[in-house]
This record gives sequence, C-alpha cells and structure tokens, in this order.
Amino acid sequence: MKRKSRKIQAILLVLFVGAVLFGIAVVLKLGESVESIQTAEQSDPLWIGSQLQFEMLRLERELSEAALGFKPATDVALRFDIAWSRITILQEAKLAQIIETFNIDQSVLLALEERFETLEPLIEEFATQDMTYEIRQQKAEFLLEALEGFDASLRSFLLSLAQAKTSSLTEFRTGLLSLSQAITYLGTTILVLFGIFMTLLMLELRFTAKREREMRVLAEEATSASRLKMNFMSVVSHELRTPLTSLLGGLDLLKARVSASLQDKASLRLLDICSRNGDRLLTLVNDILDAQALSEGKVTVIQEPTDLASVVEAAVEGCHTYASSLGVGYELSMPSEKTVALTDSARVSQVLSNLLSNAAKFTSSGDVVSVTLEKIGHKARIEVTDHGIGIPLEKQKDIFKAFHQVNPGTTGANKSSGLGLSITKQLMDLLGGSVGFRSTEGKGSTFWIELVLLPEPRDDLGQ
Repeated sequence: MKRKSRKIQAILLVLFVGAVLFGIAVVLKLGESVESIQTAEQSDPLWIGSQLQFEMLRLERELSEAALGFKPATDVALRFDIAWSRITILQEAKLAQIIETFNIDQSVLLALEERFETLEPLIEEFATQDMTYEIRQQKAEFLLEALEGFDASLRSFLLSLAQAKTSSLTEFRTGLLSLSQAITYLGTTILVLFGIFMTLLMLELRFTAKREREMRVLAEEATSASRLKMNFMSVVSHELRTPLTSLLGGLDLLKARVSASLQDKASLRLLDICSRNGDRLLTLVNDILDAQALSEGKVTVIQEPTDLASVVEAAVEGCHTYASSLGVGYELSMPSEKTVALTDSARVSQVLSNLLSNAAKFTSSGDVVSVTLEKIGHKARIEVTDHGIGIPLEKQKDIFKAFHQVNPGTTGANKSSGLGLSITKQLMDLLGGSVGFRSTEGKGSTFWIELVLLPEPRDDLGQ
C-alpha cells in the first residue's frame, strides 16, 4: 500500500512539474509576442513611411518655390536630407526587421536610396551656387522630373504596411485569446494537481507518524523485555552462584578424601568431571553477572600505577591449572625494561584471563599458547597467540558482540557462552585502552590489548 501511494505521488509530481514547465513556456511565448507587438507599436513603420511620403511632397514643393524664387535654395538641401534620413531609418535596426517580418516589398526604398545618391551632388550644387532665374528653373524642373513616379510606389508600400500591421494585430489578439484560455485551464490543472499532491502528502505524513508511534512502542517493549531478561538472568545467576560455590567446595573436599583413602580411579574421574563442569557453570554465571553490570554502567575501575609484567605473570599462573587440564601450556615472553601503566590491575587480569582461557580452549593438546608483553612507543602491547582453528573472515566483524560464537554447535572443551570477548571489549573501553586481533582460518589467532604507559621518571641528579 505504501509503495503504491509513493508511485501515485511520483506520477502526480511529474505531472505537476510538467504542467508548471508548460505554463512557463506559454508565458514566455506570450511575452515574446507582446514584446514584438510593442516594438511594432513604438517604432511604427507605417507612421515613418507616411512621414517619408510627406517629406517627398514637401521636397517637391520646396523645389518649385525655390525655382520661382520664393524660398532660398538651402531649404531644398535641408528638406532633401530629411527625406533621405527617413529612407535610412526604414532600412535599419528594428524597423527593417519588422518590415522583413511583415514580408513587405522594399524595392521602392532601394530605388529611392539609389535615386537620392544620384541627386545628392545636384542638390548641393543647386543650394550653393548663384544662378540666374532661368538656370535655377531648369535645374529645379530636372530634379522634379527625377523625383516623379515614386508617389504611387510609396502609396502601395504604405498600403502593404497597413494591411500587414492590421493582420499581425488580429493574429496576436486571436493567439492571445487562445493562450489566455490555455493559461486558465493550465492554472486550474496545476491547482488541482497541487491539491491532490498535498492531500496525499498529508495522508503519508499521518501514516508515517502512526508507524513511528507503533515502532516507538515496539522499541520500548523490546527494551523492556530485554531489561526483564537481563534482570531475570542476573537474579538467577546470583541465586546460582552461592550454591555452586558450596558444591564446588564440597567436591574439592570429597576429591581430597577419595584420593587419600581409596584407590578408586573411576570415582576420582567422576569427581573430576563434576568439578570441571561445575567450574564451567560458575564461569558462565560470573560472565552473565559481569555483562549485566557492564550494560547498567555499574562497573567501576580504580586506576593506579600497575606493573603490567606482574599482572601478566599472575594471569598466566592463574590459568595454568585450567590449561593443564586441556594438555596446553603457556610460553611467556617479557621485556627487559619496566612497563608501568595507570590502570586497574584486577580488570586487566580479568581481561587477560578471558584471552588466555579462550586461547587454551582452541589450542590442540600438547601445543602451547604464546604470551608476549612488549613496549611499543609510549604503549604496552600484550599478545596472546594460539594455534587453533582460527576465525572465518565472514565472522570476524562480530567477534566482540555479546553471545557471539565462532562455532556455536561445538561441545566439550570449546563450548563457550559467547560473553568473554564482549566483556573484554567493554572493560578495555573503560580502562582507556584498546583491543584487537588478527586471525587466519586453520592457522590460529592472536588477540592483543594495548595500554598507555606512564612516562619514566627523569634523573635530574646529573644536571
């Protein structure tokens, strides 16, 4: 339903954008038409053409009056220049474009321009030289004869201009009417599409808000269920730890008595099995309690100057019995210089115990786990290397997640709760250190932790 609604919204949005773009194109086209008509109105070629006809008539009259001596010859030259300027205006700039757009025959303008170029020297001579009455009259008659024949052509030119302008205005008004109707329909369509789009958008927002509320409720329920689960596990673990400790203590006493008084190896073996499984169960209970405390932020660290070499040696010694039961030994490599860090020795020991026990689990009987402490710059690195099954590449990204197991179906010595490495990562974060690993499937893994070392005290006695 949601996908269908989005598809409808997308189609309506495309239609809306298309309608808007089409409306913009119509408005631009209308603007071009209006600008063209305004140009034609402001630079009216019909008016300028009629002025050219009037100037031609005035020029002929000025010539006649100058021939009779009623006006000076210089007026003829002035009137000639004015008429020629009218011809030039009609043949240049926007007026020429308009006349060309109207598809008007401009041959009369070309003929007039050519005739005026021919008559220009004669007009100048007529205006500048003193002549007798008879010569002036002869020259005036010659000029009048040269200008004859253009009246009819000019009238035809003006008539064509008038008809073209009228036709253009009629077409513009008709087009404007059709465009205005199109714009009306288009505006209505845009408003309808916009209304539909906004309605669908509001429905989508309401649906999204409803889904968000539902997801929030589900998240709160999941958080509550997770909290209840962890609380339940914590309570159960607390209730299990006390009787488990008592049971393990009793088993140790019973093993001591059996081994001292009897030579029943079968009974002793059964007691060893019970003791190992009890230790495993107690480790699982402690891991659950640690994970619960870390998730609730109840774990505190006490940082003080700590000799990491001593912590490593103590952790290896503490895991020696467990590793020996699996037929695994530890090979320890320590630096010659001191490695002192400001940290919590108990938490570092807990981290190392997790790494050492894990390495022993995944190392074959008769092999050894390498434990190395080295100084790298201002940091100390502790590495625990096993020669076990390694970690598949696709599972390495989740190795520090809670309850993650490399081989969840395994049993026996390799069985794990999946909490040890998660606890290790959280503890190292609290200690301000870092943890990491490198692993090759089938060849083993190396887990390491790093802690910042305290600066060595300077010897100022020699200064």
